[in-house]
Amino acid sequence: MKILFVCTGNTCRSPMAQAILQEKIDTEGLQGIETDSAGIYCSYGEPMSEHTKEIIEKMNIFFTHRSQPVTPKLLSDCDMVVTMTREHKRMLAGKVDGKKLFSFDDITGDGDVIDPFGGSSSDYRAVEKQLRHGMDKIVGLAQKKMS
Repeated sequence: MKILFVCTGNTCRSPMAQAILQEKIDTEGLQGIETDSAGIYCSYGEPMSEHTKEIIEKMNIFFTHRSQPVTPKLLSDCDMVVTMTREHKRMLAGKVDGKKLFSFDDITGDGDVIDPFGGSSSDYRAVEKQLRHGMDKIVGLAQKKMS
């Protein structure tokens, strides 16, 4: 089961979601789940934002990241696409099988994950908290789809 997280620029929210899921995979020994991330409006090779990098470094996991745009290949190679907002989901509708396309809110009921880009470290920590809160539900859906 490969889960692709999607946001706008692939430098804040989606790499943070990817790292949080990777941390969960590593610490809980989750089998059969892989993760990746991409952006709707980005280019290849941009580093993650400094605040995102700081949060991920505290996780004590091996995680490197450079931005990548959403491509047809990425969409076809994954089993679940989780967008950070309902608008991102709307933008991808018709480009990916609707049975594997979800917004974060669809799965968690916690609303859209607001873009912290340009915000303070507390804005980024709020995003981290929201993503962590919803990750069990995302993993639960992935495991349900795998069985």
